[in-house]
Amino acid sequence: MKSLRKNFLALLVVCMLVSITAACSNNGDNGGKNEGIEPTNSPSTNKGETDPKEERPLYTIKYMGGSDKIKRSDETEIGQIIKEKFNIVFEFIPYAGNWEEKVNLMLAGGDYPEILRIEYNPSLQKYIQAGAALALDEYLPDSPNFSKRYAEQIPLWRSISADKKLYNWQTGQSDFKNNVRGLDIGTRIDVLEKQGYPNLVSEDEWINYLKQAMKDFPKTASGQKTIGMAVPFGEPWGMAGIAGIMYEKGGRYTGVAGNGAVIFDHANNQFVDYLKNEYVVESLKFFNKLYREGILDKEAFTDKYDQYIEKLNSGRALSGWYALWGLSGVNQALIKAGQPEQQYIVLPVRSNTQVERNEKRLIMELDLVPFNNTIITKNAKDPKRIMELLDWASTDEGQTLIQSGIKDKHYTVDAQGIRVPTELFTTESLNADSKVGIGLFSFLGLDARTGEDGQAFNVGSNPDYVDKLSQTAETMNAFEKLGWKTSVDYWEKTAVGAKSGIVPSIKMDPNSPLIQTEQKMVEFRVKNSAKLMMAKDDAEFSKIWDDVIKEYDKLNPDDVINEYNKLYQEASAELNK
Repeated sequence: MKSLRKNFLALLVVCMLVSITAACSNNGDNGGKNEGIEPTNSPSTNKGETDPKEERPLYTIKYMGGSDKIKRSDETEIGQIIKEKFNIVFEFIPYAGNWEEKVNLMLAGGDYPEILRIEYNPSLQKYIQAGAALALDEYLPDSPNFSKRYAEQIPLWRSISADKKLYNWQTGQSDFKNNVRGLDIGTRIDVLEKQGYPNLVSEDEWINYLKQAMKDFPKTASGQKTIGMAVPFGEPWGMAGIAGIMYEKGGRYTGVAGNGAVIFDHANNQFVDYLKNEYVVESLKFFNKLYREGILDKEAFTDKYDQYIEKLNSGRALSGWYALWGLSGVNQALIKAGQPEQQYIVLPVRSNTQVERNEKRLIMELDLVPFNNTIITKNAKDPKRIMELLDWASTDEGQTLIQSGIKDKHYTVDAQGIRVPTELFTTESLNADSKVGIGLFSFLGLDARTGEDGQAFNVGSNPDYVDKLSQTAETMNAFEKLGWKTSVDYWEKTAVGAKSGIVPSIKMDPNSPLIQTEQKMVEFRVKNSAKLMMAKDDAEFSKIWDDVIKEYDKLNPDDVINEYNKLYQEASAELNK
């Protein structure tokens, strides 16, 4: 599922484990000098000649997003390096709200910045059709590093446009080695200790565990009544995405198709109906059991992410569902509050059927990331300079700087060529006010795959240091008591990678008459999921389900499913040419 609307970048941050803040920093003791960083692919100049870049005027580009603590990119160390190399500075404009609605409003008014992140392909197609997105093809001959890094992706990115030109790039490509962790259930470690560190996997095991937890911990230290499980269903991606997400915890499906009307079946290489998927039904039944047992937070249906995180930060929630990419920050807040025993760790969950089948779980390896598109718009004053920066960001040097900081300051390189994080890197990764800039420039391209040297560009993804950077002494003690060697031990042993291929690019044309049908299918699922979760017993759940399917079939959902499979087959055939 991971196409949760505002959260895939945060989900990548979890996968890389240390980029948990929008920006990192230091005390500025090197005066902004670029020590240890030498350009590997920048144009060279002859002695006595002036680099044309040095004569260029300062180019300030507004970018909506980034950090609400950083106003200009040159406030950060990495931003200073970018300024020194290209004389480009980004002015960050924070935005809170529905991003896709904002993107479409900007298009309608023609008021959009020079560089723009667009989450989903339908909105991207609108910008392309309106002539608002700039074709990048003429710049590719001068962008060898960009062309090489995204050689597999570029033909697929082209497929989104009718004229097959390149208009966008995507950030967040990943592989199994650097994206092992599952986002399942987070639980307080003191609750685990109280029950003797049980081996939790099946839905029944979790329900029994949480029932006992509410008896053992009825109130917080401040006297508040505890919550069995908190969930941010109030987010747009809540009911649409994480309510049915049990489907990705089996061995047949991943969330590669997003939160729309379909799920991709890797076992049979085809799209299937989201609502009718057996594991989605089991997911809804699981929440119904949690609801009937009084475990599910009564406010879960309206809680947004911030409210959900607040319940974790206070330790009030004994567990949290799926939206666990911010746990490092939550745990730090609990430590500062003097409650280290209430920190959270992530443990697996599977439906009873999935446990019986015991299939290898599939973890998405993202070749395409259609919920993280970026474009250069027609409002760009100097797209050539932007592409020069983008090309540099595509080098190993650029990726390492953007994701790991400065050599010999934030990481060192040992005799075997392995990048090793420094204590400063660890400290700054946990510093919400840091101004190094790690993670801040991901819109220029963030490749979370393993590089040619066998390492991730994010030094925090080094398997030997992941837990040091993302866990605490208390959480690692809990994993040890569970018999785990690392925080991802379970998934490493029970999961395999599943490449996304072209699946994320398969979207219907926004002008297709079936688009409205698909939207109705999603709206219908969202509306009725809560009703199913609140059924008073199994019999009522079954009756509601039967009624729901009768109404749902009136939408002719098979027309949409068939169209998706037709588009997939056509795109596959075209790619094979």
